Amino acid sequence: MRKNALLIALLLICSCSKDETYTAYSKYKASFTYDKVMTMTPLKNALTSPGEFCTISLGVSTLNFASLTMSQSDPITDNTLYYQKYKCINGFIVGMANIPEMNADGLSAVCFDLVCSNCYHVDNVTRSVALQENGMAYCSRCKRKYGLNNQGLVVGGDAGRPLERYHIAYDGSNRMVISN
Repeated sequence: MRKNALLIALLLICSCSKDETYTAYSKYKASFTYDKVMTMTPLKNALTSPGEFCTISLGVSTLNFASLTMSQSDPITDNTLYYQKYKCINGFIVGMANIPEMNADGLSAVCFDLVCSNCYHVDNVTRSVALQENGMAYCSRCKRKYGLNNQGLVVGGDAGRPLERYHIAYDGSNRMVISN
């Protein structure tokens, strides 16, 4: 009986840990549909070239797409109504990871929030990360580096949360849908 009580006490202590558990995909809502992938070169390259990534951010009157080597904008008009479809914390990073995920048949498109998840969750600061070479994203505030080819995990700086990740579907031609 005494051994059982000790075991239960140890289990209770372990279950009270402050460590957070993370799931592969964010608990935050995200929604974005874009029907002109082939006309937006940074986005097209990111979705068709392993290890390439593109940021998507919302300007005052434009959608902004940027890779390490180029940027393009698409005007938001009343006819397109993009502002009704665009929802996330701070923008998106999309691309095709050059490392297959476990149990996947091949390479697949990935999508992360543009915000540094550690600055956002710890200090409620919406600091965007910056794309770097070799599929990395860097936060100038907390100095963390994230591996975009490696599920958005922290790969440099202090340990911490991975980037917020969203579901992405790309039909291989002109339509991309991000959702959560």
